[in-house]
Amino acid sequence: MLAAGLTTSALADGTGEKEIQLLNAALAGQAELVREAIEHGIDAGVRGGDGRTALMLAAFDGHTETLRVLLEGGAKVDDRDGSGRTALMYAASGPNLASVQLLLEWKADPLAVDQVEYFTALMYAAAEGQAEVVRALLDNGADRNMVDIDGDNALNFATQRGHREVVRILSDGE
Repeated sequence: MLAAGLTTSALADGTGEKEIQLLNAALAGQAELVREAIEHGIDAGVRGGDGRTALMLAAFDGHTETLRVLLEGGAKVDDRDGSGRTALMYAASGPNLASVQLLLEWKADPLAVDQVEYFTALMYAAAEGQAEVVRALLDNGADRNMVDIDGDNALNFATQRGHREVVRILSDGE
């Protein structure tokens, strides 16, 4: 559902060298470099040319400590990229339970939908078979009954992709 990997090539549009360095450090999970950049005045909410924030880039690979640094530095937990995705959606697509939990602690909205397919973080997690992430999202207010633009819900995604444990969680109402 999300790109298999994020690259830094789209980061350069309209951002300065120091901002690009912060974005690259966030993507690589280099928390100390991110902390130093913020301490030197770079905005923790910096965006790349594709609209992705440093928080989203750190969330994609589950760089929890980098997420914490960015959030403490002023990054907004529910900022959206050009497709309407949030950091929680990026984190939920992988085995990034600690990152998902941190974002939820910072009040990330588990009901947010992207603006392309109307996917939720729960749908991303279910589609990728992330059972523990699915549980965490449900425990924090995610709605298993929300549907995307095609009328599919998280259970449909898990079923279509053969993620039995996620199907059980979503079916049993755990």
